[in-house]
Amino acid sequence: MAMTIEMMNEYGTHTVRIAVDEATVLLEAQEVDAVIERLSLIRAAMRPEVPKEPSRTHQYVIEMNPCWHTEKHPLYDGAVLFMRHTGLGWAGFALPTPSLVKLNEALSNHLQALEQEEAHAVMN
Repeated sequence: MAMTIEMMNEYGTHTVRIAVDEATVLLEAQEVDAVIERLSLIRAAMRPEVPKEPSRTHQYVIEMNPCWHTEKHPLYDGAVLFMRHTGLGWAGFALPTPSLVKLNEALSNHLQALEQEEAHAVMN
């Protein structure tokens, strides 16, 4: 089975062309969003599961300075963190209070390291 996925500029509108063998479909942005969301739900149920730790050898797509939003979850002890990826869309993560504490500590450690690097650079 041969599959190709490419962006097209069909009639001035960006679309994605997906071809599998002889079948072809054109998808607009909203349809691509729906496919991504549906595939993510299907992938979540598949085995093997997505690894718990990021791979050190995989070249991940990194979103630079992403938009984010956080709010208290009305039925959950903790908070919901939403992060926006320009290609994947918004993803929400419900973090219980113990995870929030660990995340806060990890981010604080990164900030402290950056401050120490800046202070060291100014001294030299």
